[in-house]
Amino acid sequence: MTGAGPVADQDTDTTRTALSEVPTPFVRIDAERLRANVAEMQDRIAGLGAALRPHFKTHRTTTIARLQLDSGAAGLTVATPAQLEFVARKFSCPVLVSSLIQVDRATGPALEQACAGGAVTFAIDSEASVQRLRAALGDELSPDVMLEVDAGCRRTGVLPDDCAALARSAAARGFRVSGVFSYPGHSYLPGHSEEAAEQEQLALGEAASGLTKAGFEVEHVSAGSTPTMPFARGGVATEYRPGTYIFGDRQQLNLGSVMRSQISLSVVASVVAVEGDRIVLDSGGKALGRDAPRWLEGYGELFEHPAAMITRLYDHHAVIEGYAGPSVAVGDRLSVLPNNANSVMSLLRSAWLTEPGESATALSPHPDR
Repeated sequence: MTGAGPVADQDTDTTRTALSEVPTPFVRIDAERLRANVAEMQDRIAGLGAALRPHFKTHRTTTIARLQLDSGAAGLTVATPAQLEFVARKFSCPVLVSSLIQVDRATGPALEQACAGGAVTFAIDSEASVQRLRAALGDELSPDVMLEVDAGCRRTGVLPDDCAALARSAAARGFRVSGVFSYPGHSYLPGHSEEAAEQEQLALGEAASGLTKAGFEVEHVSAGSTPTMPFARGGVATEYRPGTYIFGDRQQLNLGSVMRSQISLSVVASVVAVEGDRIVLDSGGKALGRDAPRWLEGYGELFEHPAAMITRLYDHHAVIEGYAGPSVAVGDRLSVLPNNANSVMSLLRSAWLTEPGESATALSPHPDR
């Protein structure tokens, strides 16, 4: 397996700190599980004959990005101009901006600098997005673009039959069309991940075929989200872009995307009140986020006792009712499995990477969410 070395880089404070000295709530990332998740996904995608271009937005750290790149990732995916500027400054790797960007006078120069310094590809999905991108970059720069294809998520994206016309419009404005990508967001429904993966493969295949017939060279056919990765297959996609696979979370566990033994991220919280079978923790919505899909009850659960579910959430308090686990007291520290690891990494500024034992090193995620 690849990627078995230590996890450390520029955003890590190499000073070892005892976790018992870190104020709660904070993010705890198990470095051994993290490395195993990175290596396993890299090997799996390589085995399909495809490349891995993981999402930077999931963790927003140079430490984990470096681990992914050193393990064989072909580049990174970012979501915002600020993330692009940061990644372009820190790494010499291809970058895909997968969100349709909104640019103002403050972000325009940063985009120009990022494009001038490396291989940057932007998402487009309409004539309007082509026009806005050209206005943002001026007339001098002509980076690659990839067409976002709607594969069933019904969020953003162009239908496969309309790709050729949009590609011609982009080429007429000086952009090089390098491929197509999609986001199978409807995979975040229990029992729908396999169907979403198949719909994505079909849509991308149709879109790529249409571009080829229109005279475009399709270099990239980019697919994937963490829930669809168990059903990834070779033959259509040239690359995959999962993100949450490195951490896992309660959503992914219930969707069947990860096993509990793979989950590397938890939120360490302190017990601030105990009243009968009701426990109150100091990890409220400002730590855990308020993600609560309609199909998933509660806002999180205790890592060691999954039946202990967070039923109520306030800004700085999380309430567990009907607790039947081992006795706990005010001041005890418990580990929470959050619904959405991405939200936790966006909200909590205290994140710690742990090797075996009780000491840890601090991570500093990029502040852009």
